[in-house]
Amino acid sequence: MHSNSFKHLLLVFSLLLCLVIPRLAAGGAQEQPAQQESLRIVSLSPNVTETLYALDAGSLLVGRSDYCNYPQEAAALPSVGTLYNPSLETLLSLEPNLVISSAFVPEQFLSSVQKAGIDVLALETQQDFQGTYTLIREIANRVGRQAEGELMILNMQNDVRTIVQKTELLPKPTVYIVLDFGSFDSSATKDTFLSEMVGLAGGINIADDAQNWTYSKELLMAHDPQVILLSPRWGETGEQTLKEFTTTKPYADLSGSIRLFDADLISRQGPRSAKALAELFVLIHQEQAQ
Repeated sequence: MHSNSFKHLLLVFSLLLCLVIPRLAAGGAQEQPAQQESLRIVSLSPNVTETLYALDAGSLLVGRSDYCNYPQEAAALPSVGTLYNPSLETLLSLEPNLVISSAFVPEQFLSSVQKAGIDVLALETQQDFQGTYTLIREIANRVGRQAEGELMILNMQNDVRTIVQKTELLPKPTVYIVLDFGSFDSSATKDTFLSEMVGLAGGINIADDAQNWTYSKELLMAHDPQVILLSPRWGETGEQTLKEFTTTKPYADLSGSIRLFDADLISRQGPRSAKALAELFVLIHQEQAQ
């Protein structure tokens, strides 16, 4: 497989891990959280890190994953590595009493963390936009920021409602989100919350006739969508990815308007999801939004 395609597969996995709602890890250690002000948290999920900072609880973080790159302050935290191969030694050296994990962290690793006497709040994949509010509420409750969490959710719901109302009198163009292309084609299929976001932003997602983030070149060419949303490949600029897409067959034959988007913003369920929806609205309705 082309190295760029492999790198972009990691983006797809990152998208999956960001679509999450909390579940309790085995052992029941999460029933009674530690005193909130004495919490020392390692976050292994980018949207969890964002949520903690948005709740004014970033000071509780003592560590993060390599993927936790927002807000900028998070970069100052020590990293315990990737989701797929985190360092137990590094994590233990940070002396956390709570680890918030994703579905992609190895079960054996989480078991070792629990055996060390550290609480683990695991996360599992969620496929709809409502899961965003559940995620925020659960994290807020866990760290003693219930009021802040509810206010954040209320503001987000109001922002989402405003965006949806704007779409009511606008045409609904067909849309295709390019998450990977070349030897492997990946898009926001029907079973993803990104597909729901396209609908909320006033578009028609052509990949709703597929599942599991996988799409075919034949279907893409048959639909020939009006709007093509392209995320830069890992390690490339938007211009580099755009040039590769527009000079590669069969994508070069598509007639739709190609627009670059920030995958980190749009793919993560968390406090920026309403902002992400607003960005999608502008991308899909570029002419009307100007």
